[in-house]
Amino acid sequence: MPRYFFDLLICGNPSRDVEGLVLDNDDAARSAVTGILHDVALATLPDGKPQTFVANVREHERGPLFRTTMTLVTEAQADALSGA
Repeated sequence: MPRYFFDLLICGNPSRDVEGLVLDNDDAARSAVTGILHDVALATLPDGKPQTFVANVREHERGPLFRTTMTLVTEAQADALSGA
């Protein structure tokens, strides 16, 4: 089975995956990357500024395959600002 690597760019800070995950196929890698970005976003508590999380997915033999991007924006609601 192929080994996929998930190189991350978190708020401008790169992190290269040196271990990777052994997965069945590219579809499994697409599913895995959404969970990885979800977990990264939860671990990186938002400070009110928009944050962008990027995963560049590569496979051991074929190299780069695709990029997945998630942007997290926290906005105050009008009711919350007025205290209602």
